[in-house]
Amino acid sequence: MMKRKFSLQRRITTAMLLMAFALCSFFSLVAYVAVEISESQLIDHRLDKEADRLIDQHINNRPPDPEEVNFFINSDIPDYLSDLPEGLHEVMHDGKEITVIVRKVNDETFVITDDTSDFEITEILIFMSIGAGFLASILLAIILGMAFARRIVSPVTELADAVARNEEPGKLPSLDAQDEIGMLARTFAARTEQLQQFLADEKLFTGDVSHELRTPLTIMLGAAELLETRLAQSPDDLEVATRIRRIASEASERVGALLLLSQSPEMLGSAPLPITHVIEREIERYRPMIEGKPVTVEFTGSPDVLVPARVELAGIAIGNLIRNACQYTEQGCVRIKLTQDRLVIEDNGPGLPENVRERLFSRFVRGADSQHVGSGLGLAIVKRVADHLGWQIHHESPVSGGSRFILQFAATTPR
Repeated sequence: MMKRKFSLQRRITTAMLLMAFALCSFFSLVAYVAVEISESQLIDHRLDKEADRLIDQHINNRPPDPEEVNFFINSDIPDYLSDLPEGLHEVMHDGKEITVIVRKVNDETFVITDDTSDFEITEILIFMSIGAGFLASILLAIILGMAFARRIVSPVTELADAVARNEEPGKLPSLDAQDEIGMLARTFAARTEQLQQFLADEKLFTGDVSHELRTPLTIMLGAAELLETRLAQSPDDLEVATRIRRIASEASERVGALLLLSQSPEMLGSAPLPITHVIEREIERYRPMIEGKPVTVEFTGSPDVLVPARVELAGIAIGNLIRNACQYTEQGCVRIKLTQDRLVIEDNGPGLPENVRERLFSRFVRGADSQHVGSGLGLAIVKRVADHLGWQIHHESPVSGGSRFILQFAATTPR
């Protein structure tokens, strides 16, 4: 599994690294200050006291007795030290670092020097040790951070993988753990059981309702066909009987499609379907909705487009979109364009308000100011069918107005 750029494991490792960096930086700074203070106390302060003693001996006409330092007076001061101002200095001479104190007392100049090369070497070694310790600590923080992060994140990753594999709720890992991971696993298991039960109940309900409706619809369809035969000599009555038969047939098809929706896609299977015939049938089915209105329907597309789908389900999705386009278009044109991988249905009706677009494919969503009365289920059904078939449904708002719906097919096969 590819790790995301900002995965939890990487965040934990980074946090430990930053913490180690901050701590090491702090202790390195403390060590540096401690070394500088030691240098000031051991060398500068000692040399300062030694200068006071030697100058005092010289002023009191006692021969100075320098201990481990060099003491120069006036003309005895070496040339490389003669131009130094009064105060404490560090001078490099002959490859050695020398600490120098210059004093002026009673018009006399005194210079006291001390070779501190050994201390500087020791100081460098200390700083190198601190630097090596700093780098080693950072490296150790990275190693420990990765190890701890992997150990901490491993239960979460295993749980996520199990959920992604649709494992049964009772088989999720860490269910018995008494920590936060266990709480998360038990919460996932409980919610998964609820969702599975809900989906099972919904499928049962859809299947039961569809099954119970098929019998009366079949009776109605048979009665309408019989009535249509008997009224063959009465054109006015025949038209009514024909309409009843057509509506009963359409209702029976829709019920059959709902019954298919209650089954998993893997169980159904689907052969390549000539989608053009479905589109043309749905156009004719809803053509009466634009009779009497200055509206035309334009359909362009190749007749050799085959889409793996059940005709009942494809009819529901495409039919709902065509019906909406015809219903909400008062004048102009409904344009339907079919390509190898998509179907575009565009109208120049009133379009959809912004607040409706955000929840367009949710159930019971309707435009508040719409003059047409609907249940708000049509597009939700289209979305459910599209998901079942592996299609994608998108909505766009053309600049010229109206609505444009795009059905992206899962796969197409040219004839």
